[in-house]
Amino acid sequence: MTSRLPSFPVYTTENYPAQGRLFGDFLCGLWTTACDALELPQDQSAWATRMLRAVLPTWTNERIGYTPARPSYVAGDGFPAEMSVNWSGRHPELRILFDSLGDDRAPFPPAVTGITGTADRLEGIHEIFGPRAGRPSPAPLWHSFAWRPPSHVVHKTYFGLYAWPHSLRYSAVDEAMARLGMTDAWNDARDRVENADGTREIEFFAVDLIDEAAARVKIYYRNHGADIAEMNRIAGTALHHDTEDALVAYRTLAGDRTDAGEAALSCLAFRPGRNRATESTTYLRLADLTAGDQEAVDRTSTLLRSENVDPGRFRALATALAPGPLEDCRGTLELVSYRAAGRSGDVTTYFRFPVYEQPAPRLLPAVDLARHHRKDDLAQRHRKEPTMTHQDVERIARYNEERQREYESSALIRLLADENTDMATKKAALTYLQPWSNAFQRMISARVTFETDPDLRALALTHQQEEVGHDAILARSRAEDERLVWDPVIEAGASWFVDQFAVLPGVQRAVLAHLALEAGSLVLSQAGIRAFPGDPYFALHDEADAEHLEMGYQVLRRRTDWTVDDLLTVLDRAWQVITVVSDRIAECAQRETGFAAA
Repeated sequence: MTSRLPSFPVYTTENYPAQGRLFGDFLCGLWTTACDALELPQDQSAWATRMLRAVLPTWTNERIGYTPARPSYVAGDGFPAEMSVNWSGRHPELRILFDSLGDDRAPFPPAVTGITGTADRLEGIHEIFGPRAGRPSPAPLWHSFAWRPPSHVVHKTYFGLYAWPHSLRYSAVDEAMARLGMTDAWNDARDRVENADGTREIEFFAVDLIDEAAARVKIYYRNHGADIAEMNRIAGTALHHDTEDALVAYRTLAGDRTDAGEAALSCLAFRPGRNRATESTTYLRLADLTAGDQEAVDRTSTLLRSENVDPGRFRALATALAPGPLEDCRGTLELVSYRAAGRSGDVTTYFRFPVYEQPAPRLLPAVDLARHHRKDDLAQRHRKEPTMTHQDVERIARYNEERQREYESSALIRLLADENTDMATKKAALTYLQPWSNAFQRMISARVTFETDPDLRALALTHQQEEVGHDAILARSRAEDERLVWDPVIEAGASWFVDQFAVLPGVQRAVLAHLALEAGSLVLSQAGIRAFPGDPYFALHDEADAEHLEMGYQVLRRRTDWTVDDLLTVLDRAWQVITVVSDRIAECAQRETGFAAA
C-alpha cells in the first residue's frame, strides 16, 4: 500500500529511461526483472506476466511521456504504479499496484479470479464510493495484482478517500462496513483509534477479491507527527498484535529516531464473523527515515534477518529495481511495512520507479536537516530559519494587484462588462466558461490530493468544500443551452493548473489557488454581475472569492517556507495562463455569434 506524496523532494541521481515506451511493456518488464531477481521458475513467471498484462487498465496502452498526463497519487513523481514484495512464508509474494486513472471497468471478473460472487460484492461497495450524497468526486480506484508462487493470483481493490472531507469519508466507511456485516468490528476499532493520542485520517478502504469467508476488508489511516510508541498503540487496536515484536521492528527501521517519520500509515484488517479488527500493519517511509536507498536496504535486511528471512533475495531485488547504484539513489525503496500477528517474516517492501523528472533538491533549514537526519555536509552548516517580513508579503500583494488590474482589460472581462456587447455573445461566453468551471473542480481536487502538509491540506479541504458544486450552479444558470463544448486552449490551460498542483511545493500551491485562480475569479465575477444582474453563479463568487483570496495572504503571513522570487514566478505564469484561457473564451463566443467588439 502507499501514502501521500512527501513534502520534501525525494529524488535519485537518475531516472528510468522509460520515455516513449508503452506503460504496459514497462510494467511487465519490471515484473519480469523482479521474477528473475527472486529466482522464480521461468515458466511460472511467464504465466504470471501474461496474467498481469491481461488485467492492466487501458492507459497502459499509452506511451510514457516526460511528465504525467494524468498525475497519480501512487508515487511522488505522479507515476501510477508501484511494486511490492511480502517476505513471509516459503516463497515471497510479488505484487504490483496500479491506479485505474478513470478506467473503472472491473479488471478482475470471476472469469479471472475464479471466485464467484466477487463482482456483485465489489459492485455493491463501488456504488458507495461513487459521486453521490454530496461527495465531491468518485473515490479514485486502485487495483493490486499479487502472486505467491506456485499459488494462484490474488486480486485486491482500493478506494482512495483522501480527496474527501473527513465527515464524508466516515459516512462512506460506515455504510460499506454495514453492508458487509462488520459494523460492530468497525465501531470497536473506531472507538479505540479515536481515543488514542495523536492526529490521523482515513485514506483508503480496501477489499480482497477472494472467497467471502476469507475476504478481508482493510481501512488505512495516515498518521500526522506520530512517534514509534503511538504507532504501536494504534496497531494494538487489532486482536492479533505483538507489541514487543512490533516495537523492535519499528526501531530497527527508524534507526536512532523516535518519531515514525513522515506520513506513517496504519492499516486495520477486518474479517467476516469477527467483532474486532483482527490484524494491523504499520507502514514506515524509509525515504524519510534514511539518508538513501543503501541505508534503507541495510536496515530492512537487518529486520528480515531478525525475522529468520535470508535477506539475499531482497538485496538482489532492490539492486535490480534501482535506476542506479543503491548508494546513489533515494526513494526507490519507499516504504516498509510490518505486521506482528504471529507470522514470522511478515515484512513487505514497497518499490517506486522514478520515471518522471523530480523537483530539484531544495536546501532545507538546519532544523529540518537534523529532523530528517540528512547525513551530508549540509547538516553541519549553521543556517538561520528564514523569516518573511511584512514587506515581502506586501511585495507579493502589490504584484498580484497589478496583475488583477491588467486582467480587467482582458478580452473576456471587457466583453462581459461592455454594455455594447449583445446578450447572445455574453451568453455564448458562459457556454465556453463552463468547461473552465468544470476543470476548476479538478484543480482544487488535485491540490487536496497532492498536499501533505497538515495545515495546508486543511486549508485545501476547506477551499474544496466551499467550491463544490459551483460548476453545477453555472450549468443551471445557462439551462437553456445544454451544449458541452470542448476547446483545446481551454483544456490545455486547465491541465497546466492541475499539473502544477501535483508538483509545486505547498505554499506555491496555496498561492496558485488563492492569489491567482481566486483573484481572477473575483475580477470575472464582478464583470459577470454587470452582464447578468442577479445571476446566482456570479453573485456567489463575488462574495466568496474575496474571502478565498484573503486565505492566500494569511498563508504567507504565517509561513516561512517560501521566497518572493519563487512566488512571483508562479504568479506570473498563472496569470499568463488565465489570460490566454479568458481571451480564448471571448474569441469563441464572438466567433459563434459573429459579434465584433468595438
